[in-house]
Amino acid sequence: MAYYTVAHFLHGGSFDGSKPGPLGIHASELTDQIWDYIFCDGPFPTTSSITQEKLDKLKREFKYFYPLDLRVSGKDLIPNHLTFFIYNHVAMFPEHLWPRGVRSNGHLQINGEKMSKSRGNFMIVAESVEKYGADATRVTLADAGDSIEDANFEESTANAAILRLFTLKEWCEEQVKNQNNLRTGPTDSFNDRVFENEINKLIQQTDKAYKDTFYRDALKYGFYELQTARDWYREATVDEGMHRDLILRWIEVQALLLSPIAPHWSEYIWREVLSKKGFIIDASFPKPLSPVDESLLEAGEYVRKIIKSIRDLEIASQKKKKKGKAEDFDPNKPKTLKIFVATSFPEWQDIVVEAIKQNFNEDTKSFDDIKIREHLSEKGILKNKKTMPFVQEFKKRVEKFGTAAFNRALLFNEYDTLVTSKVYLQRSLGYSNVEVLRGDEAREEEEKRAIELAVPGEPGFLFKNIVEK
Repeated sequence: MAYYTVAHFLHGGSFDGSKPGPLGIHASELTDQIWDYIFCDGPFPTTSSITQEKLDKLKREFKYFYPLDLRVSGKDLIPNHLTFFIYNHVAMFPEHLWPRGVRSNGHLQINGEKMSKSRGNFMIVAESVEKYGADATRVTLADAGDSIEDANFEESTANAAILRLFTLKEWCEEQVKNQNNLRTGPTDSFNDRVFENEINKLIQQTDKAYKDTFYRDALKYGFYELQTARDWYREATVDEGMHRDLILRWIEVQALLLSPIAPHWSEYIWREVLSKKGFIIDASFPKPLSPVDESLLEAGEYVRKIIKSIRDLEIASQKKKKKGKAEDFDPNKPKTLKIFVATSFPEWQDIVVEAIKQNFNEDTKSFDDIKIREHLSEKGILKNKKTMPFVQEFKKRVEKFGTAAFNRALLFNEYDTLVTSKVYLQRSLGYSNVEVLRGDEAREEEEKRAIELAVPGEPGFLFKNIVEK
């Protein structure tokens, strides 16, 4: 029966074999030997009434589609259809012809609620396309979720997608039109190298997300985070200007990465804005132009983290002031900032890290807490109030990153990175002056207190208002 069903489906013959398909083959003629020849590379059946030319056409059609890359269906079919889909293939075919992937999905909600005609919150694809446009609809569906849980179509996301796509289109048009005003020459500044490196990394992450059918992640890396990288680069290069080659490269990569989700927008950017020949659907997926440098990624993230840390400290100082605690700093008045870079970790932290390292079982991912405490007691640092909180925090890092957590050395030069980014920090945070100092350059008492809190990767800060004379 299965053979007849396949013959009817593929070749248009009648189900009972009374009528031949387009190749003139009756389903009743397809014997086990013929199926072995088509599906299993068996020998040509010498007793067959069908010519080898016709059977070879069937074999080519089968090999064109097999092994299938992906079977997509609803989560309610996992216990039956999808399970037997796997069983049948394993029973019939060798392993290299088994399905490469099965993707299961839940139902689609709208605005966090189950769609229902009786409730009036039902929307079909055609209605969404008419209301939001095809690309905004596709962006919202990609953003709705990839897991087996029910996805959620948020109309606010669809509205935001329209604005984001339109704004980005205008920005791309403006940059291409005024490209002669952009900086040229070498792309070897710190900001250039970080930006180019982030583009390369996001290409890799987006590519993997598409291959894994995680379309929300593909949208995250290939759309949202790619624009975040551009925003940082634009702000960081206000003085020197953005580099023309990097901006044109970014626009091209953005169009290519987004084309599976927003094909109409991407096609417009590709042909009308970048003046590329041919259609974007025929273009190759972008590849990194150079190997990804993890140290540059870490340095770029470090600079962004520093800005947040300083802003958080300013907010904390104002909260202290409201509570009546002594705090005379006003972030809205002219101010200066000193950043103190630590060259080593405190000795007590090194002792803690070593104790945890010696008593961590990599196979079971477990810690011997009794021996850790004994080690710290022998070293006489249990009385330090900072010790046990640091122990617990570092254990979490080991659980998250594995043994890599024990290597606390930075991948980049912290001092040089801060010096290079000093103008950007000064402008972004609104300081009149920013100084970057090494720990041993602290002279005054308040400077020494600032460096006491610093460790590699987390500098100390001292901000003051400028006293007018």
